[in-house]
Amino acid sequence: MRLNAIGIALLFVGCAIAITPVISQDSTEEAGLGPFSGGEIQLIRHAEAVYIFSVKPNSPETPNQKALRRLGPEARKALADTLCNLDNWNWVTGGSEDCEPHDVALLFQKSKDSLILSFCSVCDTRIGCGVDGTFRKSTGGWIKQQLWESWKQRFAQAEMHK
Repeated sequence: MRLNAIGIALLFVGCAIAITPVISQDSTEEAGLGPFSGGEIQLIRHAEAVYIFSVKPNSPETPNQKALRRLGPEARKALADTLCNLDNWNWVTGGSEDCEPHDVALLFQKSKDSLILSFCSVCDTRIGCGVDGTFRKSTGGWIKQQLWESWKQRFAQAEMHK
């Protein structure tokens, strides 16, 4: 089969059209993932430092430096894999009552950006564990209970017992 100039041009156009949606959908700068925006996903995945801390009733949203424990590489990878997987979130409208109290929170930092995620201490068996976050705006969602509890048991023992 011989391809002429028009056939080759159509082949290139067809390939470009087929590839364009894949490239567009892969950009996390523009698209979010689960309850997070693209900027939040970038910060979770590429933070210079990730800290965990206990949350007490009526405590300030940003803890003092003494309350923070820096997560190691294994905990950070497991955390990013858990939070950034769309299948780990339940899609509900409304949910249960406000989440009080929170037990642990995470602080993601990169340059001047920071994201704080606070997790409910009591999960709803139907919809999961409530997550409240602040980045450039308020965010939140419901992470599946078993996955979150598994991560906490493995990496957040000290903060859960404070």
